[in-house]
Amino acid sequence: MIFASACTSTKISSSWKDPGVSKTSFKNIVVVGIMEGKRKKSLRISFEEHMVNDLKEAGIKAASSSNVYGLKSFNGMSENDIIQLLKKDGYDAVITIALLDVTKEQSYVRGQVDFWPGGIYYSRFGRYYSYWYNRVYTPGYYVTNTTYLVEANLFDIERDKLIFSSQTETIDPASIDNLAHRISRSLFRSMQEKEIL
Repeated sequence: MIFASACTSTKISSSWKDPGVSKTSFKNIVVVGIMEGKRKKSLRISFEEHMVNDLKEAGIKAASSSNVYGLKSFNGMSENDIIQLLKKDGYDAVITIALLDVTKEQSYVRGQVDFWPGGIYYSRFGRYYSYWYNRVYTPGYYVTNTTYLVEANLFDIERDKLIFSSQTETIDPASIDNLAHRISRSLFRSMQEKEIL
């Protein structure tokens, strides 16, 4: 699945950190993509893998929930059962990545008219008139921009508490992989800047 790409951009639209938390020392993080539907399966896998790779590059042990627990992960389990399972498997933190919204907006790009002067040196009126201006016209056109709103949360499993939350907006990613890469990098940088990881 490929998205039309004109000028891809990703920005953090909001973020929050538990004021009582200083830099953490998580040793094993599981990443959980929260996206429903068959079409979003590849998006979830890509989101999880990119975040896992960024964590591993920073020296933090991490795993993708779809790899460890399958695509249905914790469906049908109680909150307590999920926490106990994660603790049993040695995880001390969870990063969730949820696709909150996808919006499309159409805008009109105005055409351009260029005038090139010419023919003023001709002595005959007909030629002078015909070549006085060469007119070049580029017609206007419509473009559709697609914006993806994604939320990421970091939970401390031991305390079963949210310690960081962030939302990102990405406009016109070139592909699913590009979207996942940009969002993962933005979220990871935000967590580092807030001294969470």
